Amino acid sequence: MYGYSNPTIRSTEDGEQVGPKMHIAVKLAASRPYQSMKELAETVGPNGSTDYGYRIVKRCQRKGLISRPDPDHEAANAHGAGAIYATEKGERYSEAN
Repeated sequence: MYGYSNPTIRSTEDGEQVGPKMHIAVKLAASRPYQSMKELAETVGPNGSTDYGYRIVKRCQRKGLISRPDPDHEAANAHGAGAIYATEKGERYSEAN
């Protein structure tokens, strides 16, 4: 279809595509920091699937929208690798969309 644009595909300020599940992950990470990547992955994954959830979170991390696990963050769990939160780029994306 000529001229068709998918309304569920958004883009960052750098022109990188952000799909609907990635959009949800960034919005959730911007709303509050998560104690671990697993906690966010279970929230985002379909029916609580951690496998698909991890894929979504890792895609967001590669695009710089969500942080890597940060053990020094105040919300980090003492037993986990660290907290996950939206980066500055993720915060800007969340505000714009």
